Amino acid sequence: MIASYALAARDAGDGAAASRQIEKLRALAHDESGATYWALESNTPFYGWGLAGRLETTALAIQALKRALDDPAVRAGKADKDPELVNRGLRFLLREKDRYGVWYSTQATVNVLDTIVTQLSKNESDTRKSEAGAAEVIINGKQVASLAMPPGDELSSPITLDISEHLRVGANRIDVRLPPGSAPATASVVTTHYVPWRAAEATDNASSKSARVAALRLRVSFDKTEARIGDEITCRVEAERIGFSGYGMMLGGIGLPPGAEVDRASLERAMKEAGWGLDQYDVLPDRLVVYLWPRAGGTRFEFKFRPRFGVAALSAPSLLYDYYNPEARAVVAPSKFLIH
Repeated sequence: MIASYALAARDAGDGAAASRQIEKLRALAHDESGATYWALESNTPFYGWGLAGRLETTALAIQALKRALDDPAVRAGKADKDPELVNRGLRFLLREKDRYGVWYSTQATVNVLDTIVTQLSKNESDTRKSEAGAAEVIINGKQVASLAMPPGDELSSPITLDISEHLRVGANRIDVRLPPGSAPATASVVTTHYVPWRAAEATDNASSKSARVAALRLRVSFDKTEARIGDEITCRVEAERIGFSGYGMMLGGIGLPPGAEVDRASLERAMKEAGWGLDQYDVLPDRLVVYLWPRAGGTRFEFKFRPRFGVAALSAPSLLYDYYNPEARAVVAPSKFLIH
């Protein structure tokens, strides 16, 4: 709210009001591991909370500080420290990019991209002067690749490099070195791994995360997991947001066994009985995706399905996560089905 007010006051020509809000933003900044962020103690107007809300808020705060630097009517107080504050805030935003190259929610991503454009616009002339060069990738003290970088004023696709063969068990140090005069660049390391179910936090039919960033609870149960082809099986689902860390839509993926034919009539009935708690659904080959707006005490519903052929297999795992803060999630381990 403070950042939005500062931006609006500046655009309205009220430099004094904008300056007061900029002072508040300086005082509310938090430093962490060489970066700076602005905390969010509630929800954004776009339902963002947790990490997604923090990114959305930090992006707006940086925009307000950056525009204040460019406007003499707004600059006041400790403005000489604002460039470093802006750079540290950008470092936080770039560091928190998710594995898909965006920032968790649509609104957070839009705000972050607007902030980057705002920051780079003033340096456009310097960027155009930069020449193409090569980035050296050094892993554990050994150079493993030299990547040709495009000129600073040229659009290009991301440059990817598989470094798995150069990693070792334990700690690894990865350095990316650019030649002097290069255009600004960012680098991300994306990893993929799995955890055996016996070592995971998920349980057989329920999962509960009560931490501030993951205050969700999911329970999935079946009236039977051994049946004959064509028998009716009932699945019962309980989804709840614990406490008041956030609000808004949640997505649930209820894992199904191979060959399950979902009874859509039972889903329509569940939607009617749950009211706005169960908004809509999608039936996929291995799971049922439900869109939930859980009420106080959680949302409960059930649906039915019939196995179409004999199998001895696990269902897909079940998952509940916050649509506007995907890091908040609860996972239920697969169930084993035996269909004769």
